[in-house]
Amino acid sequence: KNIIVDIFTALQEFDLNAFLSYLGIFSLYACLAIACFTTKNYLLQRLDIRWRKWMNEYFVHHWIANKRYYSLQLEGNGTDNPDQRIAEDTGGFIDKTLSLTLGLFQQIVMLGSFLGILWSLSGTLSFSLGNYTFSIPGYMCWGAFLYATIGSFLSFYFGRNLIQLNYENEKREANYRYSLVRFRENVEGIALYKGENQEKSILKSRFGSILENYYNIIRRMIIMNSWKSFYDQFLHMFPYLLIAPRYFIKAMTLGDVTQTMGAFRQVTFSLSFIVENFKTIASWRATTNRLLEFKMNLDTVPPTLLAHTTHDVEKIHLNCSEISLPHAAVLHQDLDITFHKGEHALITGPTGVGKSTLARVIAGLWPYGKGSVKVPTSSFLFLPQKPYMPLGTLKEVLQYPNKNVTDDKLLNALDAVDLSAFESRLNEVNDWARVLSLGEQQRIAIARALITKPHWLVMDEATSAMDEISEGHLYRLLKERLPEATLITIGHRESLKALHIREIRLEGLDKSEKLAAA
Repeated sequence: KNIIVDIFTALQEFDLNAFLSYLGIFSLYACLAIACFTTKNYLLQRLDIRWRKWMNEYFVHHWIANKRYYSLQLEGNGTDNPDQRIAEDTGGFIDKTLSLTLGLFQQIVMLGSFLGILWSLSGTLSFSLGNYTFSIPGYMCWGAFLYATIGSFLSFYFGRNLIQLNYENEKREANYRYSLVRFRENVEGIALYKGENQEKSILKSRFGSILENYYNIIRRMIIMNSWKSFYDQFLHMFPYLLIAPRYFIKAMTLGDVTQTMGAFRQVTFSLSFIVENFKTIASWRATTNRLLEFKMNLDTVPPTLLAHTTHDVEKIHLNCSEISLPHAAVLHQDLDITFHKGEHALITGPTGVGKSTLARVIAGLWPYGKGSVKVPTSSFLFLPQKPYMPLGTLKEVLQYPNKNVTDDKLLNALDAVDLSAFESRLNEVNDWARVLSLGEQQRIAIARALITKPHWLVMDEATSAMDEISEGHLYRLLKERLPEATLITIGHRESLKALHIREIRLEGLDKSEKLAAA
């Protein structure tokens, strides 16, 4: 019985006891409904959080593992904006998946509830073709299935490009945000170069690509919305066409027609889940494709002919028949170099010959080439020309990537590299990449080496922003404080030669050989 009808009946009959009784029952139903609704929302939010946490941990772990974040950037295989895929696509995927799943489940329940009703109300449609008589039991159900099936197929046909357009929209939005972030992170360089017009042109171009794709989405949505409008309007007329044959032979009453129409519309609506949610499904599919593509690229480690292994001997041995660039241009051929413990080596050569690439080969970051690289199992530390300054306190910057280094060691290292002026700011949170000059950042990197105490220290132009006197002082400091460390330096200055035992000059291939290799 309908409790609302009972309440109004009690009011009409001025029956106070019945009114209060039904009102109490209604209150219980309302409390139960509120409890169910609140519990459902709580469980969904908990599921959303746990699912998001798991996906975030999965993608971050696999992105960082085996330095895939670095190799993906080198490969240029279409894995654009991995940060956006992790930060935004995972959340969008989960929200749309839960919404579509709950909607589908609700429509399945409604379909199960009304399909039997529609079958019983439909009766049997009989018609003759020639000498044959055909009977279709529950024909209104078959009509609903046919209508929804054709509608779903045509929705997919008209909206098939929406998946790719939504995929492209995510990509272009991410590219635009990345351009804005790069602008913000390089404000000083842009201001010094007076490159505002160029940057404005870049931002305008990238935002223009978003608008271009969005206009394509609008044009496709005009077609989709026109079809959806036709689908909804014709749904009002279609069941009358099915009911008319039985109604006009007086096999159905007007009341039967009303009930059958209601049941037909509900069944058709449940079966039209794809039609009603195609835009959301297209967006969900685009997000899913981006995550699946990202996962596939994370799981796929490209083969390399440049083997990087460890051995128990305290020396580095490079025996490479070829070291090349990602686009296949060869940098070096028949490279056979050995670095011995305690033999401080300086690598020199003209710009573009591949000196920094050699450091990446030693680090095991560079996959392009043929041959073998054998390094000892002892500790390594690589200092690039522009050191990485993580966000946080100066203490966290100084001890990176270590943790729990005592303040005394940090202060001692700062004093050793002539940065004692920053000792009082050890716990200050700041964007230190902007606060510190490049020379000061390089001193921070030297301080890290003093703290870490590696057995092998590879320095790629790590003192290029300093004057020669300061550079010499820091090299002597490293040799004094790290007597067990072997220095391998990449540099151009003549003054560096006196600070090393051995010089290795790379000449590379001549121009004609490089062009032929490319």
